[in-house]
Amino acid sequence: MKRSFSLTGFGLKRLAVASMVIDHIGSFLLGAMLIPYKVGGTLVVDQSSPVALWQIMKAQELCDMLGRAAFPLFCFLMVEGFLHTRDRVGYGLRMGLFALISEIPYDLVQFHTPFSLRLQNVMFTLTVGIYTLLAIRWAEERWREVPTLRWAAVTALTVAGMALALLVRGEYVFLGVLAAVLLYLLRDKGYLRAAGLAPLLVVSPWVLLAVPPILLYNGERGRGSKWFFYVFYPVHFLVFAALAAWISGGI
Repeated sequence: MKRSFSLTGFGLKRLAVASMVIDHIGSFLLGAMLIPYKVGGTLVVDQSSPVALWQIMKAQELCDMLGRAAFPLFCFLMVEGFLHTRDRVGYGLRMGLFALISEIPYDLVQFHTPFSLRLQNVMFTLTVGIYTLLAIRWAEERWREVPTLRWAAVTALTVAGMALALLVRGEYVFLGVLAAVLLYLLRDKGYLRAAGLAPLLVVSPWVLLAVPPILLYNGERGRGSKWFFYVFYPVHFLVFAALAAWISGGI
């Protein structure tokens, strides 16, 4: 039976971007509004706290909930991009390049400094995921007729990719790489493919908000510019950094 409604790849990407923006409104803008309520960097909340504080906190909770769909959707789209691109190595290089470009804007809004090694932006995690899948693809082709060796190699390469992600320290670290590998391995399993997102439940149960859109995915690319997100990602960090600074300075 034909679906009455479905989503293209670009449709999923628009939802992912919207979810990401909502998440960052909560983290950075509403976070800046909480500064007056902090004592020594710690938020002080009790029964005598003003109504405004409770409203900001509730809004943050909502943003965090709705924002949890972003990474699962981007992870799914990365795997889809890997499966359909003609140049997988170039795909990884492009993602890695924009990960580097985005790092200063990310650090500015996240840590209020142009350079920090505490945590890197999520494009680093996606880049590690792409090259992990590239290695797994090679192993699948190399030992196509030897299932035992093939699965041993896939397992070892998955662990290696997770270790690299932990070393790089991009957002979602090794959980993001593991989810990408599972989404790739379940690529022919229909609706069961969404089970590949299971590792991300460790972060938040609200990642399940990404499942319905993924189940509505029709396998088509859709219309839109592939460069939009690459450019939007670092630029939106700069905008949020400026807005957060304005909010905290004007309070």
